Amino acid sequence: MDLTHSQSNLCLGFLSHTSTTSNRSQIIDDSISFQIDSSHGNPQHPVPSIPLQLMEQQTENSKEEKEIEERGSGDDEKEEFRLLGHSMCLKRRRDSDSSSSSSSSKRDRSSIDSGLEARRIAVRAWGNQSLRVADSDVFEIMEKEKQRQNKGIELIASENFVCKAVMEALGSHLTNKYSEGMPGARYYGGNQFIDEIEILCCERALAAFGLDSENWGVNVQPYSCTSANFAVYTGLLLPGDRIMGLDTPSGGNTSHGYYTPNGRKVSGASIFFESLPYKVNPQTGHIDYDKLEERALDFRPKILICGGSSYPREWEYARFRQIVDKCGAVLMCDMAQISGLVAAKVKIFLLLL
Repeated sequence: MDLTHSQSNLCLGFLSHTSTTSNRSQIIDDSISFQIDSSHGNPQHPVPSIPLQLMEQQTENSKEEKEIEERGSGDDEKEEFRLLGHSMCLKRRRDSDSSSSSSSSKRDRSSIDSGLEARRIAVRAWGNQSLRVADSDVFEIMEKEKQRQNKGIELIASENFVCKAVMEALGSHLTNKYSEGMPGARYYGGNQFIDEIEILCCERALAAFGLDSENWGVNVQPYSCTSANFAVYTGLLLPGDRIMGLDTPSGGNTSHGYYTPNGRKVSGASIFFESLPYKVNPQTGHIDYDKLEERALDFRPKILICGGSSYPREWEYARFRQIVDKCGAVLMCDMAQISGLVAAKVKIFLLLL
């Protein structure tokens, strides 16, 4: 490649080892030669030297100093070569520089490690904070609610006090785990201990009510009566199917398909299913079973619910059985309020004045 007409008067060419051009400063490599050709330039303006970064131009005056440095540091490594007719020296990193860099790297790593450890300590400290320290506002409100419960008399059975053991179980590390599905068939992994707890709970629930596991099953996953009821609906019904339950003003539960007198649907059951409530006799305060049977035969629900939240009378379960057999419905008993008494086999005698 010949660049003789370039303004820099620089010519690069590939020459054989036998080239004898006299006016060219030539360096012979093992394979090729690079040269500076000054014959095409102006003699009064010699070709300037070409600066190269990270490289030093080696001159005769500096050779002696470099030799002294080399003798003083035998471990230093330098590579000398010629490029474009100029002697060049490429400095290698000295061992001392390398060790210094290594020490600096160790210091940086140590600084990073100490920073990470400091953050770990801070996170652990935050994770171990009590609610009083972490969020004093919420803590104070919760303390007020505790005082309200301690100083009042709660007549809603499902809002009764729970023992410390229950509170520890509900406020434990189990809250960190997803457990959709059934034991042995979960959506997420790592549920082997959740499965153990649920299986144990199912066994205890069947034993509490004296039921044989060969003939009965139990699901202990619902958190409340409402979620348990809706699980039954979705398991047995299709959207738009009919259900009948005790009217909420008569003592029923809103999850039984309650809607307001003006027809506004205010519960999931009334929104997704067609519901028709039965009511108590306003004169006696008792369920009018004859009227209930008449409405059930006319409405033909797929589920008839007995049970409620605030009906203080005994339920005539045998009469409910007769009604569902006539209308072809499934009898569902919502006994969330009295389940403890049923499990304990306590007979309730009501004296009606």
